[in-house]
Amino acid sequence: MSIPPTDQDEQTRPAPPADDGSVRASVARLVASGKELAEAELAWAKVKGAVLADGLRKCVVMTALALVFLIMSVALLIVSFLIALAPMVGWLVASLIVAGVCIAAAIVCALLARRIFAGLFAGDAP
Repeated sequence: MSIPPTDQDEQTRPAPPADDGSVRASVARLVASGKELAEAELAWAKVKGAVLADGLRKCVVMTALALVFLIMSVALLIVSFLIALAPMVGWLVASLIVAGVCIAAAIVCALLARRIFAGLFAGDAP
């Protein structure tokens, strides 16, 4: 797929040499054609890069929003557990139970992350 040249490109581009049937003229036409192709490929790569960068930017923004909503929902889940346990065991004990479970979950996640990280450098698959 090639990008059509603009009016400015056509004005600044030198005209291909006249075809007099010589090898020199054929080589000159080949070089001119190669330059045009290289310019078109470079323009295509720039357009493709811009499209990919825009898509990546949108992906990063949506991922960040998803992470924010996930963190908010985990915080609400913790508060819900606290409210659900409080009538049964009291506020202090409920707070200690919920905090203990959260700390245990954090330790398990940290140990798993450490194992995966160490496996990356040991050559083992996770």
